[in-house]
Amino acid sequence: MAGTAAVRSAITLAILARSGNLLAPGVVAGLLLLVFTAALTWTYADGDHGRHALQHACGIIFA
Repeated sequence: MAGTAAVRSAITLAILARSGNLLAPGVVAGLLLLVFTAALTWTYADGDHGRHALQHACGIIFA
């Protein structure tokens, strides 16, 4: 399921960028980066490290 949500996010960003409006994709990408950073910090605080922490953070966001 995580893959489909990531693909949907990428498609949405591509459609927004293609429309000529670069502000909207920048805001969406920035928010996704902020949320991913928070999720990664949360997984590190729980004791996960390395690849497992990245997988867990992706699972939190895109699940």
